[in-house]
Amino acid sequence: MKRIMGIVLALLVVFTMAAGTASAAAQKTDIKVKLNGEWVIFPTPPVILNSKTYVEFRTLFTKLGYTVDYKAATKTIIAKSDVRSIQMQPTGTTALVNGQKVPVNGEMQLIGGRTMVGVRFIATLSDKTVSWDGTKKLVTIVDKGPTAAQKAEVFAVLNQLSAAEDKQDADAFMALIHSASPYRSDINDVIRDQFARMHTKTDYDQMTVESYSAAEAVVSTVEHTYKVSGDGFYADTENEIVYTMRKDNGKWAIYDIEQLSSDIQDIDGLWKQEIPVDDAVKTGIKSVLDAQTAASNAKDIDAYSATLVPGAEGFQDDVDSAKEMFDDPDTSVKMTLERSAVVEMHDTDAMLLVSYKMDITMDGEVMPVRSLYIFHAQKQQDGKWLLMPGPAELNTQYLDEQ
Repeated sequence: MKRIMGIVLALLVVFTMAAGTASAAAQKTDIKVKLNGEWVIFPTPPVILNSKTYVEFRTLFTKLGYTVDYKAATKTIIAKSDVRSIQMQPTGTTALVNGQKVPVNGEMQLIGGRTMVGVRFIATLSDKTVSWDGTKKLVTIVDKGPTAAQKAEVFAVLNQLSAAEDKQDADAFMALIHSASPYRSDINDVIRDQFARMHTKTDYDQMTVESYSAAEAVVSTVEHTYKVSGDGFYADTENEIVYTMRKDNGKWAIYDIEQLSSDIQDIDGLWKQEIPVDDAVKTGIKSVLDAQTAASNAKDIDAYSATLVPGAEGFQDDVDSAKEMFDDPDTSVKMTLERSAVVEMHDTDAMLLVSYKMDITMDGEVMPVRSLYIFHAQKQQDGKWLLMPGPAELNTQYLDEQ
């Protein structure tokens, strides 16, 4: 019996040593991981085993954009993203990536009771570039830059967008807007109205891929948009725009559009878009513009409010903004109405191009500027013209002091 017990104990020691090999050989270090410039914090420290860096699996997969299902009974990881699925086990010699077998070499380990995965292996499978700084003990993961073919694919969407605009084909234009875009309805309304009234064209001076992954591409542009023909006011502008694209039914589509800047190319050309109107309309519109200018210079909030269409959207915001400026003891603005023109007219609604010279005094220093605005005016039932709240600033030019 003692001989048998001794053999059993010896075997237990051997098995215990074998079972703990991964933990014993794993070097716990102060390794850090950064993904696209952000630190990734793991619930257990990364370790080095057989010259590979392993990290806790769930955090890594989640940060890479996967949803994770872990089958504890079989110790199987099933990770899925919009473009990829990965399934692997610690004893497997292959992983299933989108249903295809990919050879692995111990890229999934049970270390210290936790399931760990090789950070380089998983990040590379996920179309990321991985680098290691041995001095800093830093793993850096970044999105891969697109190939020439991938760049051409996302640039093609913008070229198709420009072509649809040039053909005034609203259906083709909207086919390039992502079906889940939160701005799809607004874009649809604006584009169909614009195409019905005028022919515009956009030329791209520059396109740059700012970031790229299989799920999302961000492209910045410098583009020139101008009116070719048709009715309606339109400014010839150079714009800096950022487009966010996502896959929609397997094809890139525009999910978001952000305008960073807009620079009018031909200010004189704006005034050439003035349309003829009755003298009574000119007089009524000039009167309300003069009244608002006088109210602003006098810091008279009641008189200012009386120039706005009551109950219009943005009324209170406009009044509050004006009052804040009027009440500022350190800033004053003297406005001079230089020029105005009606550039669109629809029944009792008018679009106005308005130029002001403003002397802005801040902390005793005077800064003269010239600002160009678009106002919308509305004729009331009593025949009086009032201004809609919230004019749009088109251009501001700083002037040399006289």
